[in-house]
Amino acid sequence: MVPKPVSGEAFASWVDRVATKLGIPPGQAAHALGLECRKGTSTTRPKFFGIALTPVSVGGLREATGLTARELHQMQLARYDRTALDLAGLDLAQEASLRAVAHEWMLLTWSRACPSCLAESPVWPLWWRLGIAAVCPVHRCLLIDVCPACGVRLLRGSERLPRGLLTRPPLPEPGECANRPPHGPKGRAGLCRQPLAAIPTTAVPEALVALQRRALAIAEGSPASLVGEAVRGADWFAALRYLTALARLAADADDFAHLPGFVAEAFGQDQQRRASRPRGGGGSQLGAMPATAAQALAALALASPVLEAPHVESGARQLAPWAQRLTALRRALGGTDPLRHMPCPAVLDRMAAAVGRRPSRVAGALTATEPLALEPRHIPHLADRDDYQSLMTAHLPGTAEASGRRLTALALARLAGAASWTEAATVLGMDERKAARAADTLVQRITDPDAFWTAARTAAERMQERGLTNYAARRAALCDLREIPHRDLAPVFHPLGRDVTWQSQRHAAAWVWQHFTNGDVREAPAYVLGWENRATTESIREGWRRFHTRLPAPAADALTIWGRARLTRKGTT
Repeated sequence: MVPKPVSGEAFASWVDRVATKLGIPPGQAAHALGLECRKGTSTTRPKFFGIALTPVSVGGLREATGLTARELHQMQLARYDRTALDLAGLDLAQEASLRAVAHEWMLLTWSRACPSCLAESPVWPLWWRLGIAAVCPVHRCLLIDVCPACGVRLLRGSERLPRGLLTRPPLPEPGECANRPPHGPKGRAGLCRQPLAAIPTTAVPEALVALQRRALAIAEGSPASLVGEAVRGADWFAALRYLTALARLAADADDFAHLPGFVAEAFGQDQQRRASRPRGGGGSQLGAMPATAAQALAALALASPVLEAPHVESGARQLAPWAQRLTALRRALGGTDPLRHMPCPAVLDRMAAAVGRRPSRVAGALTATEPLALEPRHIPHLADRDDYQSLMTAHLPGTAEASGRRLTALALARLAGAASWTEAATVLGMDERKAARAADTLVQRITDPDAFWTAARTAAERMQERGLTNYAARRAALCDLREIPHRDLAPVFHPLGRDVTWQSQRHAAAWVWQHFTNGDVREAPAYVLGWENRATTESIREGWRRFHTRLPAPAADALTIWGRARLTRKGTT
């Protein structure tokens, strides 16, 4: 009864095709598909539409269509999480959490498009909604941002506010813009009738098309490298964003000389707008997403000589002019670094050091301190929550608590004798990907390294005063704790009027693991070892949230006793 999703198709595109096949408005199709929608609006507005699916939406869609959770996930922007996007702050139980990821390079309420692709098929690819979407690799043309007839961004609905899904006819013809012009008549008759396939396009040289292909391949999970070293996709995109911010400050006419005129003009306009509006809001911030496809193409082109450098020395030569201009700008600003809030991967820091910039202030500040009588086995993967909140949050502005506690644990390992962030992660047996993100990006947010290390030392002293715990032994003892047996959980839950399901057995095991290891619950064996494809990641996280927040105190006490007994049997405490 519904069309099968095309590989790479955006969710909104598929919902529109479902509506066309069923002969109903898209808003009605959303309800028929079982999507969880907001209440009290005149149009249908599915929650997190096109970004991610709530557990309710996943359940409704699977029941209505028979599609798998993976097929549904592939149509969401969350598909690019941990490569082109960082959606760690998104909480599907709270729509307000969208603010935590609003700075990501993605188009939340509109899309870019290739008219030639739309002339061949009604399918809108998902990658058109990425901030780095600039060029159609097939037709080698610049993507379109705005309808030339109404002046509104494609699929947005209106200039002022994004529109929900229409629920009543008459509906626009397939392939029409259907935006509402800023000063057009009211009602459905006022919708823009511009055929999208007829919009003229601008040709792009093959060398720049190749840059788009490379960025998309990394966004999809292909191997990435910087200065000849393999890196995570997230690190590659972090480097792109940092270099884009640096180019906005330091690029000049010589840097644009090899680019097509329309690309240089677009980036020049971006620079002028920021210079004239230094406090002009989020859209004018140095790290903001490129506003147009042409600006996104300019960002890729300007950053590519550094991103594709074969080694640090060649990358440093490419970076040298910008680094020198940035140094002059910092002097003019009284020593303030305008990029101090931008995450900077360690490889770029090494390049900057090679052209005369000081090495990382945070790493350097440690050299004058003496290691504490603290061993890595005594350090959890997430530092104590109270210690972090009272001592460390002021030094890590804008950092999610879990990430900040992880960085604090790495700092404690360095105080215990680790010579580098990498060595700190190794001696703690920490997830390399998460440790690398903390070491490569979060440390750049620290503006006062001396105060940071003083606070970290205070946290270590508090640990010693409370009495040291062998967290490494606890992690080893609980590494196979996948679920708590029904026979052990039933005497605890049944008297409290709660059923014991296989899900609650897993969540209870994760609770015990987190309670005794002070680790990230997402790394608990109950979750890492998989759920036999019986639940999606989103539903597992929502199930954990409910289990954790609704766990009665008597049950928590009983789980603590059970966990201590398990540790004792394993030969630790």
